[in-house]
Amino acid sequence: MADAPSSSSYSPPDGAQADAELPLVRSIAEVAALIEQAAHDLRSSLNAIQSWGYVLDRSIDSLAAPAQRALDGIRSGMQQQLALIEEMEEAVRLLADERAPAWQGTDLRAAAEQAIADKRGAAEARGVILGTLECKSADGADFRVDSDALRLAPLMRHLLIHCIWRAQAGGSVKAYLTAEADFVKFRITESPPIERARGASRLAALTDFFGRRAPEDGTHSPRQSTALLLTRRMVELHGAMLTAENDNCDADNVTVCIAVRFPRKSAA
Repeated sequence: MADAPSSSSYSPPDGAQADAELPLVRSIAEVAALIEQAAHDLRSSLNAIQSWGYVLDRSIDSLAAPAQRALDGIRSGMQQQLALIEEMEEAVRLLADERAPAWQGTDLRAAAEQAIADKRGAAEARGVILGTLECKSADGADFRVDSDALRLAPLMRHLLIHCIWRAQAGGSVKAYLTAEADFVKFRITESPPIERARGASRLAALTDFFGRRAPEDGTHSPRQSTALLLTRRMVELHGAMLTAENDNCDADNVTVCIAVRFPRKSAA
């Protein structure tokens, strides 16, 4: 849980600064209103589909196995779409908010455990195993960093949900936290691809994406998830470093691991 901001790390904006931020706040409010209405419209359509599925399920005494699987697929797809709508709402609001970070001391271990708890249900719905957080501390160092509470929690949640959505049913996602003298490293393993040879290309694509670089071979950059786009922006606002690593340290058997290195003290 985040501690209250100390006087050395945060001070409220003065009158002139607050006045200068008013247009930005209004712009954020307009974006929030737009995305809220769009999300409402999308949910309304899904609710209608769900209602008709319920009617079909109750009006036929005994559904043939293919029909039952089709209805189950519709229900599952609707739940996934509802989850995506919620994530889209949060992502758009956060990306539109360009206010400066409000730094405060935070226990990254507690924040990571909360993010895992928040997304365990999503993992179970996908049939994905979300492991418990594994922590490692050098010389007894703690897991405290300066963070922006508004952006830290969604950063962790969206990085987790990205890895959960990429995993196949029966796959696994594991999160780790490592404390060093000057930073705390949060990393998550992506579930290995079905085609093991694709791991290396995935690692290269993520490295280019995190570094905002075009692919060296001149090809079009692969499309990334909304969750990963938001994660990259939230990491940049934290002054942290986002990298892609090979969790196996084996070039012929690549398992992608996404890592965020949080500096213990903010640059601000």
